[in-house]
Amino acid sequence: MNPRRPLVATVTLNPSLDEWVYLVRLQPGALNRATGFARYPGGKGINVSRVVHELGGRTIAFGLAGGDDGTILRHAMRRLSIAHRLVTIPGSTRNNYKIRTESPRALTEINTAGPRVPAIHLRTLASRLFAFRPCPRYVVLSGSLPPGVPQTIYARWIRAMQRRGIPVLLDTSGEALRFGLRAGPWCIKPNRQEAEELLGRRLRGRRQLVRAVQELRHQGAVIVMLSLGAEGALMGCPTTRSAAGIPGSWWDGQTDVWWATPPSVRVDSTVGAGDSLIGGFLVGWMATRSLLEAFRCGIASGAATAMTPGTELCHRRDVQRLLRRVRIQRLV
Repeated sequence: MNPRRPLVATVTLNPSLDEWVYLVRLQPGALNRATGFARYPGGKGINVSRVVHELGGRTIAFGLAGGDDGTILRHAMRRLSIAHRLVTIPGSTRNNYKIRTESPRALTEINTAGPRVPAIHLRTLASRLFAFRPCPRYVVLSGSLPPGVPQTIYARWIRAMQRRGIPVLLDTSGEALRFGLRAGPWCIKPNRQEAEELLGRRLRGRRQLVRAVQELRHQGAVIVMLSLGAEGALMGCPTTRSAAGIPGSWWDGQTDVWWATPPSVRVDSTVGAGDSLIGGFLVGWMATRSLLEAFRCGIASGAATAMTPGTELCHRRDVQRLLRRVRIQRLV
């Protein structure tokens, strides 16, 4: 890695091994013979690091790992050449199971909760993250929380990063997102369901989606990317006048809302597309310092990931090819 390039640190408190099984059809209660099997290092933050690395960025993945499956996770990260610092914990890293069937063409997912994490291991992870040198330019706090971890942990770490002048991108759900938003992260990336839960209402139609993005900005986030699957995503951000400043000085009370539509692609698996949006956005932002070009790169990365099987995630050549086909329009 080139030490002069900006460093993106990701944090995954509940990583996984994603076990993909391919079947012609799933017959409950019977012997099913797989036509294929694949295993990927999983967890939202790890996925972001994989995308940043694939697109030529510099990244390091922080997280927790335990047991024999934690050892396998480390081997998988090394195989992908992803720099990482995983704190060893009691228990075993969780396994998530993805069953892809041809008839019907569908994906069945079984996610496990993960091991309980003692507070001392969280403190160890935090100290390693905060003391790491060179200091990260951006930090991504991403994914669900394992059993026993307080819902306020992301909020506390966001404030700690703010004191160090490090912008944080937060991607989680439920109470962890609610508390984290109050801490004023640089960026959040909820999907429609997560935004509906946060705001306490259904979001139907463009007008309601735009209003939701505006509300989430006023609740504390500088940038809001609301992902909508195949429909693309909305981005609420500071007005163009203030977008040239540094993250800490962006708030001026005014919001631009942009809608990005991805190109039509042949979809194989959408798993990891939202994480790819984050990774592509950060790489695009660091390369261009343009929020719109960063948004374009994020959307292209998500579309490129949808083209790949399993949790393979995007390929750089596909992202570059799709960039010019992303359509962005200003709504507000």
